[in-house]
Amino acid sequence: MKFGASRSQLYDAQKTARARWETTSDSWNDSTQVEFEEQIWIPLDQQVSNVLRAVDSLSVLFAQVRQDCEFNP
Repeated sequence: MKFGASRSQLYDAQKTARARWETTSDSWNDSTQVEFEEQIWIPLDQQVSNVLRAVDSLSVLFAQVRQDCEFNP
């Protein structure tokens, strides 16, 4: 199982979303913006970062499994 392309897509999406959020939050300054940031944006961004770390760990694990299971005569 290869994780590179999917991880890259998720990372790129997070990077794009962060840039768009920064642009939006610069011009959206009210209590709803603060609520959205605290309740939606920050947890979502953290979850995506957690998923990226998990994908990295799984990638290493699967590489080790693949290496351990290879037939070497």
